[in-house]
Amino acid sequence: MHTAPTVNILLATYNGSKHIRKQLDSLLAQTYPHITIYIRDDGSQDNTVEIVKKYIADNSSTKKITLLDNDGVNLGCPASFYQILKECKTADYYAFCDQDDVWYPDKIKWAVEKLSKSPQKVKPLVYFSAYEYYTDTGKFLRQSPPQKKHITLTDVLYYTPASGFVLVFNEAARQELILSVAPGKELHDRWLLRGAACFGSIIYDPRCSAAHVRHAKAVTAEDSGNSSLIRSFLKNEICGTAMCDSKKYLQHFQKTFQKRLGKSQRKILALFTAPNTLTRQIRKLFYPRRLRARFAGEIAIRILFLIGKI
Repeated sequence: MHTAPTVNILLATYNGSKHIRKQLDSLLAQTYPHITIYIRDDGSQDNTVEIVKKYIADNSSTKKITLLDNDGVNLGCPASFYQILKECKTADYYAFCDQDDVWYPDKIKWAVEKLSKSPQKVKPLVYFSAYEYYTDTGKFLRQSPPQKKHITLTDVLYYTPASGFVLVFNEAARQELILSVAPGKELHDRWLLRGAACFGSIIYDPRCSAAHVRHAKAVTAEDSGNSSLIRSFLKNEICGTAMCDSKKYLQHFQKTFQKRLGKSQRKILALFTAPNTLTRQIRKLFYPRRLRARFAGEIAIRILFLIGKI
């Protein structure tokens, strides 16, 4: 008898009382029934935990929500997500979940349908969908940009095609890319997508499956067009340390998976992780493939190559 795939939803919370109810309501309204919601709170100072416990009590008959003990430890992101992955029961698929978004009813259903059809079930599989941006006051901003059907290592060196909350992945990805290695401090979405690009498959679904809430400060930085985006890049990447950190994360990825990487993958990573020389700067500056989806981001990273910052 065929058993329907199970899905663990991994919700990391921290001072999320303002939005957590809407998110939990959207998770419980999923049309796909075989889900378990694992929640780890990272030491909230508001009443987030009390709200979660109320939802657990109200849904005790279904036992769909489990609150993990945090042992009084604040892990931060992405470590709190990784901790949930370590403690939750084994499932067929896993889905990262942020506390302040809203999932559309068919989000998990679509993911399971796409993942189940993949012929590469024994390799790391990562699914992600399109989504919509809203302000915290409910104003629509834009839809996430369209992505390539075939995503390779080059596409996820300095760019993340999808945020964590739309990722759904299989047990092989959990084991090979997270539990059996030390992912470090790089955000879980880029780490997982890069790993799947190298050792498995990435499935892109152009349907919007969630509403992503952009708070006032973040909206100004990322959702006001190229001019605002360029200012953000100047502040955080050219004048700041963000891209130096990104290079360190890339070096960590290279070191972690060195023995598993293919020849062409090693060559690509060597170019972008080795110490700068004039020859490497020129090769990176004129690298023939786009490294970021948005024009302003691409210009910024080429400037960084030109000045030798990364």
